[in-house]
Amino acid sequence: MKKFPINFDQTDFDFNTTILKFRNDLMILPRAIEWKSDLSMSKKVKMLEIPWDNLQDEVKDRGSYLLVLKLERHKLIEIGRLGKFMFQKGYYIYVGSAMSNLRARIKRHKQKRKKMHWHIDYLTRVTDGFLSIPIRSSQRQECEIAQALSSILKSGPAGFGSSDCKCLTHLFWSEKSPLQMETFHNALQRFRIKHP
Repeated sequence: MKKFPINFDQTDFDFNTTILKFRNDLMILPRAIEWKSDLSMSKKVKMLEIPWDNLQDEVKDRGSYLLVLKLERHKLIEIGRLGKFMFQKGYYIYVGSAMSNLRARIKRHKQKRKKMHWHIDYLTRVTDGFLSIPIRSSQRQECEIAQALSSILKSGPAGFGSSDCKCLTHLFWSEKSPLQMETFHNALQRFRIKHP
């Protein structure tokens, strides 16, 4: 019998739906491995159990998401009824949620031409770069994620994306790409890698 290594990534929706679909047709032997600080693999290997019930509950097209938007230069932008704001050049990180049809929501945000509905719509149509980071979960974590980002990034305009909650804002700013910041990755990992 041939053995094929598979990287089990609980953040990958397509991978997880495929694993669930074929779980009875494959022999899956999950192992945990450890990487050393020099990026070599440790000899420590541990067999794991796949939490099928948890995976079945969590693998649905719902959850929260981050939009990482880039502005190449300062821009004065009118954000609907919220008013006009001077947005500095740099990177903006928006926290949103869609407890159904997460993919469709992100796809809509990518469109430049659309009916203006949310605060973020006014910003996405003028940005110079766009990256989406889905955080699938059965729990609404939008405000918790915003709180975590508020401790490592500068806050955007008060009330941006947060008119239906108690958060100050759901938009944050960084001069450099958050993808190059260890603190951003650490905060993100707390929400993307969940233990059953």
